[in-house]
Amino acid sequence: MVTLIPMDGAPAGKAGPASVAIRPAREDEVEALRRIERSAAQAFRLVEAFSWIATGEVQSATLHLDLIGRGTNWVATADGDHPVGFLSAEIAGPELHIVEISVDHLHQGFGIGRKLIAHAVGEAQARGLDAVTLTTFRTIPWNCPFYERLGFRTLDEADLSPRLTAVLDEEAAHGLARDTRCAMRLTLPAE
Repeated sequence: MVTLIPMDGAPAGKAGPASVAIRPAREDEVEALRRIERSAAQAFRLVEAFSWIATGEVQSATLHLDLIGRGTNWVATADGDHPVGFLSAEIAGPELHIVEISVDHLHQGFGIGRKLIAHAVGEAQARGLDAVTLTTFRTIPWNCPFYERLGFRTLDEADLSPRLTAVLDEEAAHGLARDTRCAMRLTLPAE
């Protein structure tokens, strides 16, 4: 399924794509998706405590391929069919868990991330899932506050499922301190 979304509300003075299509990612796009994630990570150069992320590892090709095979890796394309962003997710029980969302640095600020989230939420609803979850940085403006504006709520430690606790623990083992991270959940309306 391809969703064609007109781009409106672009930042003043920035010319973004006229429209963005969201569709399932293809196997031949894996390296393009990895480049997009590397480009998106450049925003972390501005945050001293997390600047190392700009040169860190990105999602593996193996994981991209696995999620493409499961139908839970979507790409945002512009200018024809040129990938400019992606959202990788996995189904975990009754929830869709966002593993990674990245928008190419030059295409940030045009609502592409919001559109990818909306697409993932729609997919979760179509699959009859209960919620969409993710983990992110607590204080970085384009992370936790961004997701809160989209309806996600930050989970307290007591509200974490064993799965989300394990995700946060795994992230901590890879250098993302637990006190800088949070898990978030968007409960989907029951049908």
